[in-house]
Amino acid sequence: MAHTGLSKPTTHRLAATLVHEGLLAYDPASRLYTLGAFCLSLGRRASAMPAEAATESDAASVPSLYQRPEYRGDAIPLAHLLCDRHLPGKRSHPAMIHESVSGQTSELSFGRLADYSSRFARVLATIGIRKGDCVAVMLPKGVELIIAALAIWRVGAVYMPLFSTYSASAVNARLESSDVKAIVANRVLVERARKYIKPSTPVFLVEGDHINRIEGRVTQFWSSIYEAEPLAEAATYAADDPFLMTYSTKTVEPRYGLFTPVRALAAIEQYMRLGLDVRDEDVFWNMTDQGWEYGIFYGLVGPLLIGTSILFCDGPYDVSQGYRVLSKFRVTNLTAAPSQIKAWRRGDPSAASHQLALRVVTVGGEPLPRDIIAWVTQKLGVPLINQYGHREAGMIIGMKHDPHDPRSLNRVSVGRVAPGFSLVVLDDKGAELGVGAEGILAIHVRRSPLFWFRAYSKDEVATKARFRFGSAYYIIGDTGHMDADGCVHYSGQASHAISMHTD
Repeated sequence: MAHTGLSKPTTHRLAATLVHEGLLAYDPASRLYTLGAFCLSLGRRASAMPAEAATESDAASVPSLYQRPEYRGDAIPLAHLLCDRHLPGKRSHPAMIHESVSGQTSELSFGRLADYSSRFARVLATIGIRKGDCVAVMLPKGVELIIAALAIWRVGAVYMPLFSTYSASAVNARLESSDVKAIVANRVLVERARKYIKPSTPVFLVEGDHINRIEGRVTQFWSSIYEAEPLAEAATYAADDPFLMTYSTKTVEPRYGLFTPVRALAAIEQYMRLGLDVRDEDVFWNMTDQGWEYGIFYGLVGPLLIGTSILFCDGPYDVSQGYRVLSKFRVTNLTAAPSQIKAWRRGDPSAASHQLALRVVTVGGEPLPRDIIAWVTQKLGVPLINQYGHREAGMIIGMKHDPHDPRSLNRVSVGRVAPGFSLVVLDDKGAELGVGAEGILAIHVRRSPLFWFRAYSKDEVATKARFRFGSAYYIIGDTGHMDADGCVHYSGQASHAISMHTD
């Protein structure tokens, strides 16, 4: 600590992480750290293996640091990972804090989330929802959304969120393509699903949302929960079983259907802890919509996974409301879409009722112009982390702009590749290019233990386009080069922008 200048809490967090990952082992009696099982196993392999035998294929067979045991195997208790394991120490801790447009605050504790979701899981099981079935959720940010999602995962089903801005055509096309077995919605959104809903379609409607008669079997959401007994046993998933289903948000047609497997939780957790740097003491707010992957991965699943509170703010986005929420809840860790952070300049952070407590701001989705970077780092006075990714991989590249490091404000690179991923540059024939050479950006699959995408749903053509040089490389679709320091320089778009939500 004395040599590095790290504080005691930071040192403890680093040591705890190294113990958790198996790099270190801790003896409570002596309070000493020693090498962990992972390092010892590498040492044994190195001592028994001739140097010339340490080939790339051998390295690929070594269990990866990122292949966490809780996200592997054939019996992964997803509901336990996202909620129930937090109960011993956080039963009364808020799993979700909800702020209404009018400024009213409500909370849902992990204990109540476990109870309500277990009861709604019983309701879903009673109507025949089984493992692998797809359940559509068309709800605004609120307690019903998080309860419905966790209940779906308790029965082993697949959660499919739908954007609140989808047209009726887009809603019905996605419901049809994914063969949805039930719908949980409010009045506004269920009206858009009329074409898909048949007399046998189970529809769960939030109380107070009266609608004109529809053909489906309508059940009141909260009434069904209060009348049901909790589901005793939660279903389990295999690592490759899907638990999320999404489509591209940019087309009416249900294109690029994406099943997210349970093993993707390893990448989601790493991004929460390393990419976003969410700490135990943080008040974390992901402002993005729950209808696209960045909001689902890191605004719903990620906080539940690491046991931190989800902060939901409903209603149309409003800059003054945003500053009020930042001030009221003393948000320390903020992540937002580029359009949201660009809009913040229309407001005045000094007008907030209390001084802001921000520690870091993260923006994911597209390269930010220099004036936005300067505004965040100088006006708000905190580091800005600008990150890029793909809906098929999560966030994989990032650059930190720190007001205390003037050199970082002038960096032209889009950033470095996140741990657990390997990025390469290919020529038109699929050969890897060297440092500084311009070409096609791709993920080296075998060297990327956190990369989980394998195929689109019902779309072989789109899948083949992603793997047009074979299964070894996933084609991002952008062009660029990498410099000698390993920084990525984005130069253009071949088919998809470096954005999780662009077609």
